[in-house]
Amino acid sequence: MPRFRTQELHEAYKNFMVVSDQCAATADYNAFADLFTQDCTYIEHVFGEMHGREEVRNWIVPLMKTYPIDQMVRYTHDWVLFDEDNGRVVFSARTHMSDPGDGSLHSTTNWTMIDYAGDGLFSREEDIYNPEHFGKMIESWQAARDKTSS
Repeated sequence: MPRFRTQELHEAYKNFMVVSDQCAATADYNAFADLFTQDCTYIEHVFGEMHGREEVRNWIVPLMKTYPIDQMVRYTHDWVLFDEDNGRVVFSARTHMSDPGDGSLHSTTNWTMIDYAGDGLFSREEDIYNPEHFGKMIESWQAARDKTSS
């Protein structure tokens, strides 16, 4: 039997997407940290494992203000799977860089798994991606930006 109503899980995921996009648009990720329980676990395979909402906040807020990470301005989701029995959502998030000045598009994906804890909050997130893909995306974006600014 599912821990949460299907509609509640879907609404929490939809809110997760809206908040993520608002954070990207404003470069302020405090609201993103607020999506998690006080005792959450956040696993990020390059940056490590964070425990607790404030540790997530203390990591993500300054990180997302650093260049060129601050140029990651929008997220879309290529696909999503709902595991209603376990209150879990798995999705492929596409990170989009800002326009480097020539109209070219630069994006790449990662897989994310979030565990829903109720009341609109998540108790766990794990991001899985290939850092080389992100590095190449940023390199090509930076090359395009350098070319348009010279």
